[in-house]
Amino acid sequence: MKSDLRTAIITGACGTGMGRSIALTLAKNGYCVVINYRTNQTEADAIVSHIRKQGGTAIAVQADVFQKEDCTRLITTTRNCFGRIDCCIIGPGADWHPEPLTDLKPEDALHDMYQEVAPIYYLLPPILSDMKSRGFGRIIGLASNLDIPSPAYSYNAAKSARIQALLLAAKDVFSMGITVNVICPGPVNARPDFNEACGHCEHNDLFQNRTEILPQDIADGVAFLCSDSARYISGCVLPYLF
Repeated sequence: MKSDLRTAIITGACGTGMGRSIALTLAKNGYCVVINYRTNQTEADAIVSHIRKQGGTAIAVQADVFQKEDCTRLITTTRNCFGRIDCCIIGPGADWHPEPLTDLKPEDALHDMYQEVAPIYYLLPPILSDMKSRGFGRIIGLASNLDIPSPAYSYNAAKSARIQALLLAAKDVFSMGITVNVICPGPVNARPDFNEACGHCEHNDLFQNRTEILPQDIADGVAFLCSDSARYISGCVLPYLF
């Protein structure tokens, strides 16, 4: 199946947080969406089924974005199905190692760094080639608001590496019609109830009357940065303070 619609890969899209809300929102906005998951096929299939029932287009692709071979398969499957890649949302990153610097386990800290930058290096070169051929592309990374740093030293350092890796990429690809931006929220509570997340995507009363930042807030930011209205926004770090 080839598509004239823009296609978005959302990594880590089958959980109960930002990835799922991003997938639902981009599908609502008319994108073909690729629901990437590592282990939870049941949840991924449920999201795909919901999107299709709403008249959207979606597929689920199993891939561990910390592994090069899996990233290659994710890209190949997307191209084979839709013939194009227009947007890539990079979500999964470091594990949680809250030890202070004095108790730092180097192997854990280095693994955190690897998990933050590996998806960028495995996904971007082949995806950018695809985007360059059409003169359009959107790369968005999810990181962390380091103005309100977590108590985990290695987590903060790894997030800093992700942010800088993406911002440096932005300078190299803007002339190709490709933007690269980073969304940096503080803590965002997951929404385990799938129907609740779907209601937030519709901006229902519960969402309008929210008293905390929700995954849908992040999804709305991603949708804007993927749009034509954001074509001159690149190298941006979009913070969510609370």
